[in-house]
Amino acid sequence: MTSEEIAAALDAADVSVPGPSVPARGRSVSAASWQDAFNARTVAMEGGHLHWTGATGHRGTPVVSFRGQVQTGYRLAFRWHHGREPEGNVRPTCDYPCCLAGGHLADRRIREGGAA
Repeated sequence: MTSEEIAAALDAADVSVPGPSVPARGRSVSAASWQDAFNARTVAMEGGHLHWTGATGHRGTPVVSFRGQVQTGYRLAFRWHHGREPEGNVRPTCDYPCCLAGGHLADRRIREGGAA
């Protein structure tokens, strides 16, 4: 399975899938945790946005690899910010491309008007 196929599967599922390492573009990142792997590939921007510098799936979805597992950056950031597993797909609510700021992300429950 390619990194793009894994990212596409994760984008539509609530599970992590074992897979090959997906390094940040042109650089190797040694991380001790999911948070370290995520932080090594993000840059804080004006307006509270979080810019992604790492690998992406075929639809431009940010993907993070740690110890042979791959997850989307959206799902990780959502989980850390909201303190719960996302329901359905997670997408940015702002107009910054691929923003990974937790407060700028919404899952199906939030999009349908439910509590965060």
